[in-house]
Amino acid sequence: MEINVNNFNTNSLLLNTINQIKTNQTPIWLMRQAGRYLPEYQKLRKEAGSFLNLCLNPELAKEITLQPIKRFNFDAAIVFSDILTIPMACNRNLRFNEKKGPILNPIKKPEEILNLKITHYEYLEPIYKTLSLVKKDLEKDKTLIGFVGAPFTIALYMIEGRSSNNYKKSILFFKENKELFIKLLNKLEIMVANHIIKQIESGAEVIQIFESHAEIALKHYFTEFCINPVKNIITKVKKKYPNTPIIGFPRNAKEHYKNYAEVVNLDCISIDQHVNINWAINNIKFPKNKKLCIQGNLNPNLLLKKEKEIIENINKILVTFSKTNHIFNLGHGVLKETPTDHIKLLVETIRNFKI
Repeated sequence: MEINVNNFNTNSLLLNTINQIKTNQTPIWLMRQAGRYLPEYQKLRKEAGSFLNLCLNPELAKEITLQPIKRFNFDAAIVFSDILTIPMACNRNLRFNEKKGPILNPIKKPEEILNLKITHYEYLEPIYKTLSLVKKDLEKDKTLIGFVGAPFTIALYMIEGRSSNNYKKSILFFKENKELFIKLLNKLEIMVANHIIKQIESGAEVIQIFESHAEIALKHYFTEFCINPVKNIITKVKKKYPNTPIIGFPRNAKEHYKNYAEVVNLDCISIDQHVNINWAINNIKFPKNKKLCIQGNLNPNLLLKKEKEIIENINKILVTFSKTNHIFNLGHGVLKETPTDHIKLLVETIRNFKI
């Protein structure tokens, strides 16, 4: 399927919001909106046998991508995939453990970085196929989102070999081998940029870049490790597809959200639940006089609370953002324990709120 990436979908509430076109509603989608909290996902997951089997099967990944759209009528579908598909394509033997999460062969020797390259494109091609399949079935007023992990976040996993509470091994590595670590980031930067371009060409109308562990770089390395690689990626992508919006999410960046937005050429910035909304509105600025668009930032844990508390917190966010271009989302992903009725309540509350 040939995708016309230059077409701007004027029916899309989300794209209109990003592009500063006045709307009377706030668009909503959720990080991890397709996944473990949905019974229909659990059914497919059991049939497929593993998480990776789902990711690598475009027909099943398409179905999972569309499940939350069919159930909740979100304004956007985000492709069902994982940020670690690039290391998998680099032959790092990615697998998923039910209790420990993603596991891959950790980088141990300098030559593993120097020789790093994508050798297994069969792990990336299903993502592009999934996007093209979803694009054909997605309603015209819905937006299709592709995503990537930022180089720093991917590098942490590649050195650690798994997720971690403190990333001590990675911190020790980049402190003792900074030049080598930057070479790893440079290689990942090229891979991520190319992966974004392929997703756009396959039908993605918006891209979100996840910097899931920005706090690890905050003290001394945030500009070098988090800002510069993403800035370079966006520069490369925008040269080819200047009209495709990019959302940046440097989670737990604290006051560095300000620096990130000022330097990286984003179209929207997603903030986590720890960021004060009024601070964000008053302090986050985009370069080149571009108007601010903020995504976020309901605490995912609040969706486990009683209905009254959920509604109060949703409305507080909506009121505070009422004069800013705003996409409603969570401060991180949907929790596995979240009742589907609470997601339904979330969407209904937002639909009933008028700007």
